[in-house]
Amino acid sequence: MGKILRKSCHVDSVMRKLGIFAGSFMITAFAVYFYSPVFKTHAEDDGPVTVTTDVLPYAGVTLSTYDITMNLTPTAEGNFESDSVIATASTNSSGGFEMYFSSEDNYTDMKNTDLSINDVIASDFDSTVTSATMAANKWGYSTDGTNFSKIPTSANHAILKNIDHFPSTAEKTATVYLGAKVDMSIAPGAYKKTVMFTVIAHEMQDMRTIFDIAKMQEMTPKICSNTQKPNKSATNFDWDGSKNGNESYVPRTVLEDERDGTRYLISKLADGNCWMSQNLSLILYANEPVITSTNTGGTSTFTPTNTTQTGSGTRWPNSENIARSYEQTGNYAYYRGGRTQNASPTENSNAYLWESAGVSYNWYAATGGTGITTLTTGEASASICPKGWRLPASGNTKSFTGLLAAYASGSSNTPAAASMITAPLNFTRAGYYRNNSTQSPSSRGTSGRYWTSYTTQASNASYMSFSSTAVNSVQSGYRGLGHNIRCVAI
Repeated sequence: MGKILRKSCHVDSVMRKLGIFAGSFMITAFAVYFYSPVFKTHAEDDGPVTVTTDVLPYAGVTLSTYDITMNLTPTAEGNFESDSVIATASTNSSGGFEMYFSSEDNYTDMKNTDLSINDVIASDFDSTVTSATMAANKWGYSTDGTNFSKIPTSANHAILKNIDHFPSTAEKTATVYLGAKVDMSIAPGAYKKTVMFTVIAHEMQDMRTIFDIAKMQEMTPKICSNTQKPNKSATNFDWDGSKNGNESYVPRTVLEDERDGTRYLISKLADGNCWMSQNLSLILYANEPVITSTNTGGTSTFTPTNTTQTGSGTRWPNSENIARSYEQTGNYAYYRGGRTQNASPTENSNAYLWESAGVSYNWYAATGGTGITTLTTGEASASICPKGWRLPASGNTKSFTGLLAAYASGSSNTPAAASMITAPLNFTRAGYYRNNSTQSPSSRGTSGRYWTSYTTQASNASYMSFSSTAVNSVQSGYRGLGHNIRCVAI
């Protein structure tokens, strides 16, 4: 599989001589090409050989003419002539390119080829001029054929094109007009100067969608943005990308969390974000470090003090710097249609209709150990979500508030409660783990609660909850409660 490179770029420069009056002219041109696949192999003992091809971004430029010669007959008031050159870029970069125009160096006057003649045709005016207002014995360039500017030096080149995507045929082309005016005070002869067109390839853009990756940890903001956002009424799924671009389909795929091999449904939803469509099921083990995710896209490490329990244990304090988690088992491990709990389904019982209850975490565990007791307001900086993912934030960006508003019904800012457990949201009423004297699960089959990353109180944190009749995008409760987790892509 070819890698997508984002660092290399290619510069192609073409230099041309421009002459005034008849005479002999030197043509100088050069182009540098960096297009060369690099093959890398890696093999272990008697194992398969993996071949990776890295194709570098490339950019080139061709000109419609290699030489512009203008024959002018001087007049007392000055005679103006112009000609044009068309520069056409070529590139394989999905990130586009930049095209520049300038003198070959920081000297812009055209000199007489007879070195004994000191006269020059200068390009030293500051304002934009036309053929009528250009002073005698001056020259310049134009992109519209009417308004001329002085020739830029190589240190201050003029930008002709700046394309940030794979260019169309029209976007690859730029026309530069070169014009000069001379009067009878200048010595006859051939005046010339080398000008240069330079093209630089932008870094390659990642054109992948969620259908082009296999791991949760491969997710990037660009991958999510490349995937079509569905409209709020879409309930049919695009499972392979064949409908990408059709907002009537919800993009959905399955990605594996490389930390434990668990596979999760992933969906691009109407708020424009990519969400897990199943509850996080990462089991925590005492004293075994877990690779967690920071809110800025990086990773951190978190070491739990307790193994995920499967039965009632000691009471979970309202707020503490100790990770606690609970896994539902038996008849409560799976939920059909998001609400009816039962034992693990068999293949012949339409297993695809059953959803795992996932693991319930206290807020300290959910935030990867960053939701400490001294954090009394603001966002926890990390979560136990995989790399590239995070707990839903506050506000309307990458949050339950924004997601539910995107599916709001009528005048409400949230969807109907019944739609929370149906496609495409597919939340689960798996209840929550109580931290009272019974230390037991509660509201299984009737309520769903999901942690966010923010808090406004010393012992409380915010979560989203819903029942069969109501939806609340933001609620506050003890950090010691065990809630589910749905991660959103950073």
